[in-house]
Amino acid sequence: MSGIGKCVWTVAMVCLVAGCTMHLDKPVQVKQGDWARSIYGVDSSVRLEDQARVRKVSTVDGDIILGRWARATALRTVDGNIVMGTGALCDGDVYNVDGAIHLSDDVRVDGNVGTLVGSIDVHGALVTGRLETVSGHIRLSGTTHVNHGILLSLPDPDSDDVDEKRLPVVVVGPGVVVEGRIVARRGGTLWVSRKATIGPVEGITVQWFDGAVPPSAKGCIPY
Repeated sequence: MSGIGKCVWTVAMVCLVAGCTMHLDKPVQVKQGDWARSIYGVDSSVRLEDQARVRKVSTVDGDIILGRWARATALRTVDGNIVMGTGALCDGDVYNVDGAIHLSDDVRVDGNVGTLVGSIDVHGALVTGRLETVSGHIRLSGTTHVNHGILLSLPDPDSDDVDEKRLPVVVVGPGVVVEGRIVARRGGTLWVSRKATIGPVEGITVQWFDGAVPPSAKGCIPY
């Protein structure tokens, strides 16, 4: 069985046991104010309109987009983007393997936010857990507050993925608060504004910067 075939079979079995809704090759939209059961999609994007609610959302090759003040219990995608609009809430973890995560103003995530190689862009949101990545880029701006630090993990030793072996980059902008430790298991690049607040740092050197953005540097993506 192919890799995608295994994913489809696994998702189908999960849906059978959990009694959730599974969608193949078609977009899914939860209308404004509606409340939906868990949604699993393969080659399907999932969009929650403003103030819509759903339990867990999980996709393979599909984006997950939450409108303003929408709510979910957990979000996960293998190869897509996760976008949480202003005031959206996730009661649990937000995880993305190979795509980007974008958290807007007044978003709240009561869990961890993580990627394998994808980027994490947080502007004015509250994450009560921690941020995690292996080789992604993390950019924090506005009034972002992270309660339990940042973990830059080790790649899978058996992986031959070039992206996974890339060193991570973190930018902590002015006004951002990162409580807890910032821990890098294999180094990387860490830019921190002098107007930001961070906790203890392990395994990586802090490069402080003034102004709104860090200076350009080798290995650091444009801010």
